[in-house]
Amino acid sequence: MKSIRVMCTIQEGSLGYTKIKQLESSIKDIYQKYFGPDYKLVFMWLTLPHGQAYLAGKLSAASSVQLPVQDGLPASRRHPFMSEVCAKWQEITGCTQDQIILASSDFTESEKFQRGLVNRFKPSKRKSTMLKMLMRFMMGRFKKGYYNTSVTL
Repeated sequence: MKSIRVMCTIQEGSLGYTKIKQLESSIKDIYQKYFGPDYKLVFMWLTLPHGQAYLAGKLSAASSVQLPVQDGLPASRRHPFMSEVCAKWQEITGCTQDQIILASSDFTESEKFQRGLVNRFKPSKRKSTMLKMLMRFMMGRFKKGYYNTSVTL
């Protein structure tokens, strides 16, 4: 079973536990519908404090989701999948189509992006920083029931 890291960035207080769990379940079901049952999705929720996200120069309540897919997936399969995920997100959250940003890059590109995030830390502090971030996600799971942490930009 291949584990897929799904990074979701949301605004502080925008979604409660029930909606987050509905999103996780629905997105997992959609993912497995398109790509089969051999994938385990692991959701990591990043919460932005209110007032720290802007779109087109205005305060934004948009959410973003990074949901990687198999390398080389043709647009004829990728686009219907992405449309279904966005439609389900809108249905559950009540947001508009302009308030959900979905990136479904190839696995290889997603892994490069993740490595790039890690490599921006000084090598001497990389392990301790990653451990600290992991602990924050674990504490979030302990406190809220899902992997999450707050981020300040």
